[in-house]
Amino acid sequence: MALNIMRAMRTLPAVLMASAIIGSSANAQSISAEIDFSAGASSADVQAAATQVRVFGDAIAGIQYYVEGAWGRRSGDHLTISDVFGTAYPYDDRAKLIEAYGERYFRPGGALLGIRAGRFRTPFGIYSRSDHAYTGFLRAPLIRYDGYFAVSNNYLEHGVQVTAGIPQLFIESSVGTPHDMGMAKRRDGIDTVVRVQGFHGPFIAGASYSNSNPYLPARFARGRAAFTGVDFRWTYAGVQVRGEWLTGHPFVGTNVSTDGWYVDGIVHRPGMGPVTAVLRIESMDYAAQPPRARHADRVVTGARVRLPGPVTLQLNFTHQTGDLERAKDNSLDFGATYSFRYR
Repeated sequence: MALNIMRAMRTLPAVLMASAIIGSSANAQSISAEIDFSAGASSADVQAAATQVRVFGDAIAGIQYYVEGAWGRRSGDHLTISDVFGTAYPYDDRAKLIEAYGERYFRPGGALLGIRAGRFRTPFGIYSRSDHAYTGFLRAPLIRYDGYFAVSNNYLEHGVQVTAGIPQLFIESSVGTPHDMGMAKRRDGIDTVVRVQGFHGPFIAGASYSNSNPYLPARFARGRAAFTGVDFRWTYAGVQVRGEWLTGHPFVGTNVSTDGWYVDGIVHRPGMGPVTAVLRIESMDYAAQPPRARHADRVVTGARVRLPGPVTLQLNFTHQTGDLERAKDNSLDFGATYSFRYR
């Protein structure tokens, strides 16, 4: 594993250098960089190591740019049936460009208009990297993991996204082709996603719809994959409750559908010091002709601990039931991240 980490470290700085060249050639007003080194282990007999590099800043004419590269590798006895360390990045032992886009926002008459072009995460539900990678959870929700017949945090679009409305209520719409990472990669074709989000006081609520080609083989997964979802967030005095509900079908077939939801609790009160407590309750149903149908319920509890300096620890205990394939019913997952920031 050490050799693979060194290989990734030789590759990923190219992302940083390329972005700096882009920024300097455009007379960039600012440039910031972040590098994360992560490692983890699970009682489900899975180990992981990863590196992420992000470069972002302001270019000319109010255009902002964002470039992200990542390398990750998992090892162990249960890689194909464990989703541990799958929150926001693939772990296929190759350095990859994840996101790379430019965007520009306008405020005509107090309204909001934004245009993003390049490669970006699919704007469905609670979809940003930071919403999943750094909250304290070491696994993605069941409805957002590769190969679980729904959507994935590793879905990426190569196209254009437009945001329009007012800050309190706006719509995001993207058109592009899939450039997915990880195990579940959708077949080539045109993807469309529409999401509406509004907020009032401590509440944020959204609704999404996506339509794309399936990731499953064409020999039996015909038609299109279509999903509708709603999401919410409520934050007050160091407590955040958030979640998503999803329904739809991963392809067109007889009695084929996916329904699922999750609710997260994230607590960081002043008296807790460096500790953030996390709790997730979730469920997923994949309806299909027997014996292919799957169901799973899961509870995850744990903590994120920010140590003095650049190190963050994450510890999760996971209990899962149902007939979705897994390594163990109960597992203890641990991760550590060293972060470097340049501004």
